Amino acid sequence: MGREMVTSPGAGEGRQSQVPRLVITRMELVNFKSYAGTKSIGPFHKCFSSVVGPNGSGKSNVIDAMLFVFGKKAKQLRLNKVSELIHNSTNHQNLPYAEVSVYFQMIVDLDDENSEPVPGTELVVTRRANRDNSSKYMINGRNSTFTEVTELLKGKGIDLDNNRFLILQGEVEQIAMMKPKAQGPHDEGLLEYLSDIIGCDHYNERIDQASQKVEQLSEERTGKLQHVKIAEKQMSSLEGAKTEAELFIRKESELLQAKVIDLQLCLEENERALVTNKANQAALEKKLEEERAKRADDEAQAKVLEKEFTVHRKAFEKIEKELDSAKEQFAEFERKDVKLREDLKHLKEKLKKLDQKAKKDVQKRAELEKESADAVESIPRLEGEHAQLVADLPAQEKLLDEYKEKAKAEMEQYREKLQAVHGELEPFEKDMSETKARMDVATAERNLLVEKHASAEKAFADASASRTETEARIADTEKEIRTISGSLQQKKADATAARDEEKACQASEAAVSSEVQMLRGRVGELRSARDSEQSRGRISQAFTAAKREGRLPGFLGRLGELGAINAKYDVAISTGCSQLDAFLVDNAATAQACIKILKEQQLGIATFIALDKQQHFQAAMNDPVQTPEHAPRLFDLITFAAERVKPAFWYALRNTLVADNLDQAQRIAYGPDKRFRRVVTLQGQVIESSGTMSGGGKPQSGKMGSRLDKGLGVSDRELETLERQLADKTAQLEEFRARGQAAGTAAERAERELAELEMRLPKAKLELDALRTQLSDLSRRLAGLEAAAHPSEEELERVTQLGQAVTAEEKALAKVEKASAHLRKKAEEIQSQMDNAGGDELKRQKEKVEKLQANIDGTSTEINRLKVLIKTHAKAGERLAKAAEDAEKERVKLTSQMEVVTSELRGLEQEALKVKDSYEKTQEVLESKRGEMESLQREYARCKAVVESFRLGEVDLLTQLEDAAVLVQGAAAKAKALEKALAGVRKKQEQHRTTLDLSEEEAAALLAPPPAEDAAPETQEDVRERIQKLEAELNGMKPNMASIAEYRKKEADYTARVRDLDAVTSARDEARKEHTELRKTRLDEFMAGFNVITMKLKEMYQMITLGGDAELELVDSLDPFSEGIVFSVRPPKKSWKNISNLSGGEKTLSSLALVFALHHYKPTPLYVMDEIDAALDFKNVSIVAHYIKDRTKDAQFIIISLRNNMFELADRLVGIYKTDNCTKSITINPRSFAVAAAT
Repeated sequence: MGREMVTSPGAGEGRQSQVPRLVITRMELVNFKSYAGTKSIGPFHKCFSSVVGPNGSGKSNVIDAMLFVFGKKAKQLRLNKVSELIHNSTNHQNLPYAEVSVYFQMIVDLDDENSEPVPGTELVVTRRANRDNSSKYMINGRNSTFTEVTELLKGKGIDLDNNRFLILQGEVEQIAMMKPKAQGPHDEGLLEYLSDIIGCDHYNERIDQASQKVEQLSEERTGKLQHVKIAEKQMSSLEGAKTEAELFIRKESELLQAKVIDLQLCLEENERALVTNKANQAALEKKLEEERAKRADDEAQAKVLEKEFTVHRKAFEKIEKELDSAKEQFAEFERKDVKLREDLKHLKEKLKKLDQKAKKDVQKRAELEKESADAVESIPRLEGEHAQLVADLPAQEKLLDEYKEKAKAEMEQYREKLQAVHGELEPFEKDMSETKARMDVATAERNLLVEKHASAEKAFADASASRTETEARIADTEKEIRTISGSLQQKKADATAARDEEKACQASEAAVSSEVQMLRGRVGELRSARDSEQSRGRISQAFTAAKREGRLPGFLGRLGELGAINAKYDVAISTGCSQLDAFLVDNAATAQACIKILKEQQLGIATFIALDKQQHFQAAMNDPVQTPEHAPRLFDLITFAAERVKPAFWYALRNTLVADNLDQAQRIAYGPDKRFRRVVTLQGQVIESSGTMSGGGKPQSGKMGSRLDKGLGVSDRELETLERQLADKTAQLEEFRARGQAAGTAAERAERELAELEMRLPKAKLELDALRTQLSDLSRRLAGLEAAAHPSEEELERVTQLGQAVTAEEKALAKVEKASAHLRKKAEEIQSQMDNAGGDELKRQKEKVEKLQANIDGTSTEINRLKVLIKTHAKAGERLAKAAEDAEKERVKLTSQMEVVTSELRGLEQEALKVKDSYEKTQEVLESKRGEMESLQREYARCKAVVESFRLGEVDLLTQLEDAAVLVQGAAAKAKALEKALAGVRKKQEQHRTTLDLSEEEAAALLAPPPAEDAAPETQEDVRERIQKLEAELNGMKPNMASIAEYRKKEADYTARVRDLDAVTSARDEARKEHTELRKTRLDEFMAGFNVITMKLKEMYQMITLGGDAELELVDSLDPFSEGIVFSVRPPKKSWKNISNLSGGEKTLSSLALVFALHHYKPTPLYVMDEIDAALDFKNVSIVAHYIKDRTKDAQFIIISLRNNMFELADRLVGIYKTDNCTKSITINPRSFAVAAAT
């Protein structure tokens, strides 16, 4: 339980007088667990204090209070949370907090009873638990933290890490039940318990780490050792192959030295040929300059004419565009003119109708005014006549009454008779009156219906006829529009087709013209190439013949004929690859045989490429690369005749790129990637790796074909084929030009007709819209007229019924009239008699009165009629005046619109005239320009013919000059190739020296020339014979050249692995040594403490048991930490037993003996024990109590006990008891009672 105390064993023996030690003086509890309010526990004695009290009184709460202050959690205090520490009883509920303060003091012992406190060392540690489960610490009244409190107490000697100063209830038996060694990482056995107390457990982690390190390094060394053995075996297996390869290299070095001599001789011969070829080239260049000077003026004039022709052609095309634009504008003006004229015509028609209506309204208004004026004049006259008649009527009526009075008697007789007749006639008259009334109503209704149907039928017929006529006109107009639209589409299609045909002919003309130019250039090139290839062909034919004869089996052919490339890159490959005319052979011996043939047949010189010398390019040419701007490599564009020839092309081209133009070539060549310094353009300009630039003259071409099955030789048949193709293309060009002109003429004609149709179409559409509007109005009218023109069945039936009713009434009337005829006749006779009763005077007077009355009624009716007529005409006049006013406004509006349209029409005509004038002037200028262009074209053709005649002669000179340049370039290239080959040979010699790891003297002896000084100079034939002999010897050897590098690689690998093995072995030994030292140190420290504890255990157990024996035994005495420790005891008068097999009391005694031994080994200033004597009998309690009493001389013991054998020996008794569920305490000094009893 103790890890930090480092007090040496035996520190507890004897008195430690004058040495300060820490004691607890008292404790103060506030509302803590069973303690209500503020309660002070103590003061405690500096040596032995015993806490006593009945069960459940709160004794253990004293230790819980200490644990609370020392920072233990609620679980360790037998609670679930901190707030449960707050006291809670019937009289003390809902208290806010609980608090414990422990008072410490450093003292110096004076004697058994007295001590002296060390000034300034009083320490009060307080902890408060709140209701919200929080807590806080205080030291001497100031706020503190758990860490500060624990560090402070540990600094005072209190072991808070393992609590060795504290033994709670049941912990004594737990010590007895410990296993010899922990069974798991989180378990604790007796070995770990003692190691922790002795203080050597801190070595465990370091020892484990050291052990793992040793194991890891051992495994690593085993692997390294296996690697060393494998490397040694691999190195030994390559020893023989390495020796053979070194012998081959020495022989090859001798061959390389011979080749150096041969190359030097070739360089001298090539230099002489180069001087001769340059002189020939200079002579041809001088002759060419003279010829060019002769034709310089004609070429300058041709260029001027061509430039002028280009300017005139552009001007001509610009004028043509202006002419087309003017035509389009004029057509647009014509379309606008048609629309404006139709609008004007429509406005005029509306104005004409408005004038006609206004004229009719004026006439009608005049008639109405005249009738109103006549009525106004007639009314006063009629009113006068009416007044006179009214004034005359009373006198005449009076006179009539007088006449009637005279004839009254006679009249009365006749009246009675007449009344009697009227009485008889009255029923008949009534029937007749009713019948006539019914007949008149039926007749009037029938007439109205018949007149209505007749007028509706006439209106419907007229409207139907108008609609039919309008529909016919619409159909004719639509047909006309369709015809125009069809013609319009056809003309558009014709014009478009003609223009497309014209454009197609122009495009075909341009394409064919380009082909013609290309064919002309190709024919010229072939003619030139045929002459230049004749000399080159003789060499190739000689080599081919020798190959057929078997003399040159290793001759592969001309390099340019062993590959093919797209014609697009012809100039680039011909210019950028100077080795295309070189001949490819399999090795240097074949090249020597070819040179021999050249000399024998006097065919000139040639360049050769030995294929076997280019095999080292295999890796480089197959490496994938990312080129700048994705420019292709010439090497990647070639289709090879065979895979084996690829290294020769790589030798000639390397990373040469193809650029579209010189700007791109410069960006790539002068860019950051140094691998792509050499670039050739499609036009033949070359930028070399050194940065120099060449080009600008006539580019080379034709050195490589576009197909592998096609040779480069120019045959007469191929030339004739190209000439026929040129003639065919020229004829085709003329045909396209003629077709293009015909298509242009047809397009112009179709466009003129199209413009006329475009003007007719809007006019027809406007007329169609007007007719459709008229048809829509007629259709709406007909919809209403049709219902009126076709009476319903009810109306027809009604007319029939009315006719029948009239007929029936007429028959009834006739019947009544017939039945009443005699009565009417009789009444008429009586009436006649009455009329004659007064005589003629009465009759005349009556007629006069009746006439006056009739005149009065007539004049009154006429006056009323005239007044009504005046009012009606006044209203009609107002309506006509309003209509005239509206018509005038409409007239003004229409007139204004007509003026606007007329103005627009005049402006349009003026603009159209301007466009027309501009069109005519432009056409005149166009014709003028056409004449100028034709004149310039004829002059240009004449100058060009002169230049062409000069150019024909120049071609021959250029061909000769090119041949000379080829020879010079070939010689120069050959010189470069020879120098490069020489440098390569010397570089290879240096590589051989490096490969063989020779010293400078050995290398000089190996590379020295073989002939002696007095020997004759070695000729080139002698050198080549020696080369052939060496090559034959080398061909017979089949060394593994890679074995040298592989051997050295394996040797270096072996050396490195040995170094690694030594390093790992050294590291493992160091780790093993460290591991051993740590184990030894831990064992020494552990055994030193273990021996002290074992001896003290024996002593303690013998003392407690009065004769027993106890022992701590190592299960494995050689390695105590492997199996652990067994605690065995021999109780008095019994045999040895394992502690786990003892009784409860024996286990407690054994555990207490071990605890006391450990306390002796590492003492603390104070001890707190809770009922450690619970399982002991009276005798053993007394023994333990006396031992504790003896130990209290230099340490403070606070023991909770219920055994009087224990607490009777205490220096201070702290009594704990309960009242009202609250714990209280009382402290007494037993010695004071003992002294009082003694006295």
